[in-house]
Amino acid sequence: MTETLNVTGLLEELNQRLRDLDERVRDLEARFAPKPALAPAPAAAKQPEEEQIEPEILMVIAAAVAAFMGHKARIRRVRRSATPGMNPWAQQGRVSIQASHSVGWAR
Repeated sequence: MTETLNVTGLLEELNQRLRDLDERVRDLEARFAPKPALAPAPAAAKQPEEEQIEPEILMVIAAAVAAFMGHKARIRRVRRSATPGMNPWAQQGRVSIQASHSVGWAR
């Protein structure tokens, strides 16, 4: 009989602690919850959503850059190229600018 009272007391104590923790979590969530935005920016609503690039593709790109440069490099941005309306003159200009950059090769 003593064991039953002891277990019941422990269960009540645990339930009270859970209620207290629940209340503390609610208080913290209310305190640190992000403030709702007043209105979405019109420019952000009109921009097309960028297609996500799979992590496997990003790893392959990072490995190719590291193999080309001879050391690990920080890749800041990867995005898909808009090929359909590409201007060949602009593309050639980008190629010549990229070729003019001096890359420090490890020897």
